[in-house]
Formats: sequence, C-alpha cells, structure tokens
Amino acid sequence: MVKSLYKAVILVAAFFVSCDSKYSADDLADLAKTDEALSVETATGVSIVYTDSGIMRAKIFAPLMKRYPDAEDPYLEMPDGVKAVFYNERGEVQSTLVGNYAINYEAKDLITIRDSVRVVNKNDEEIKSDELHWDKKERKIYSDKDVRIRERNEKILYGKGFESNETFTKYRIKQLTGTVLINQEGEDE
Repeated sequence: MVKSLYKAVILVAAFFVSCDSKYSADDLADLAKTDEALSVETATGVSIVYTDSGIMRAKIFAPLMKRYPDAEDPYLEMPDGVKAVFYNERGEVQSTLVGNYAINYEAKDLITIRDSVRVVNKNDEEIKSDELHWDKKERKIYSDKDVRIRERNEKILYGKGFESNETFTKYRIKQLTGTVLINQEGEDE
C-alpha cells in the first residue's frame, strides 16, 4: 500500500515536471531511485531461525523489526530489543543473548547488539557489555568495549574487549583490567 502511494506521488511529480521547465526527466529518474532507499519493511513479534548445513544454530526473537532493503547495504534493525538462543548440533541450548538494540548487516552476515547486552552460557557464566558483535560467518562473538564476565560463581573478570565462540563456551578477554573473587557460601561479605 505504501509503495503504491509512493508511486502515485511520483506520477503526480512527473506531471508537474512535464509542465515546469525547471525540472528534467533526469530529476524524475533520481526521484524514482529513492523509492527503494525510502522503503522500510516492518514486522512485529518476529522469530528468525538460523541454520548451518541443515542444523539449527540459533533463534532470534524481536518485538519489532524494521528491514531497510537498500540494494547496496540492506540491514535489519531491532530497535526495541532482541533475544537470541544458540544451540549445539543436538538442539540443546548452549547460551542466550539479550540486548536493548540490534542491527543485522545482511551482506556482511554481522549483527551488532547494543545497550545492556547480556550473554549467559550453559555453565551459567555471564558476560555483560555495552556492545557485542556476532559474526555469523565466523561463528564468533566479540567486542572492543568494556566487559564484565562472571565465571561459575567463582570470580568476576573485568576487561576491555573479548572474543568468544557463538555459544560463549570458549572465550578470552583481550585486556584484563581486574578480578574480583566471589564470596563462598557462608562467608561474610
């Protein structure tokens, strides 16, 4: 419906272009090219399944998704947050990821998640950061921002930047800036 309305506007513009010598047919052609750049596809309550060689690797859920189908650099935006669940070959949950904003660069197979990002793996280890990148081709998660990792209720690691497999079961902090031991049960805080 929106595209039909937009095309009607272009037709009306063509009528006025033909009546006014200030505009050329090239101006109208340039206007028509913006049709794709201005179009936005919107969906609510979205669920996406990612597979690799027929094996489900992840499910992504978003309350709102906007797709910008620009021919050169199409992308999906999830402005109201995102949740991703990662699976192993047997379909068992390996980790979950949540964030308040995400953008998926389709041509690069790269998703950037921002704002209160949290990942928890099957071992109940947790990472928090302001921004993470999920490279779907390389099947890894990484960041250059400050990170906080809670390891199996033993210690909390602070650092700048990290790399991980997409299930967050194997990871490394690029620059460790601090470690805090978590009190054992029964000890004073």
